[in-house]
Amino acid sequence: MSELAAPQIWDETQGIPLLAEEEKLALGVLISGSGTNLQAVIDAIAAGTLEARITVVISNKVGAFGLERARKAGIPAVHIDPAKYGDYREYNRAILETLQAHDVELVVMAGYMRLLGKDVLRAYPQAVINLHPALLPSFPGASAIQDAFEYGVKVTGVSVHFADEEFDRGPILCQEPVRIEETDTIETLEAKIHAVEHRLLPDAIGLIAAERVSFDGRIVHIAEG
Repeated sequence: MSELAAPQIWDETQGIPLLAEEEKLALGVLISGSGTNLQAVIDAIAAGTLEARITVVISNKVGAFGLERARKAGIPAVHIDPAKYGDYREYNRAILETLQAHDVELVVMAGYMRLLGKDVLRAYPQAVINLHPALLPSFPGASAIQDAFEYGVKVTGVSVHFADEEFDRGPILCQEPVRIEETDTIETLEAKIHAVEHRLLPDAIGLIAAERVSFDGRIVHIAEG
């Protein structure tokens, strides 16, 4: 007697089949701090607006609150201390081994304040994305919001790009502008940037999960949904 196939679950509002959990894109999220962008991804998955699953969260800082956010959501949370490794490459190999042990398919750097090593990038070609609080290639680096504010630009924004072996230089997946008004302070600008980040990162992951992304050199194309 043949084994019956599992019944397919349908989204009644869209008239399309829903993915089983194991079929959803597996994310490994790298963080260094409070993890508000991680929380935005967790919330989008919980709300059903993002067809993906987070299989591990990794931080280089033991006190990063994002690790607690992961644990609260039932996600494996791993601290990998760079000081425990002989050199930078050994540390990045530890990251790679952890990602692979959790069957990660897409690596998401969400406030991860270190350059990711060659071993990880080569193991995940065109499958590592980074969130940056400026309109790249303008204002790369760790102080992008303050740099844009102090430079006096009238428009800054948020970028999600594919990571390569240089800081903030990889192909751009998506961007959204943020106007700097006369009444803005650095604090109000940061709040506006973070609000866009929390929306744009889950949207970017969703494009990849839906297999709508293709490459032409460093140009990223997004197919109609």
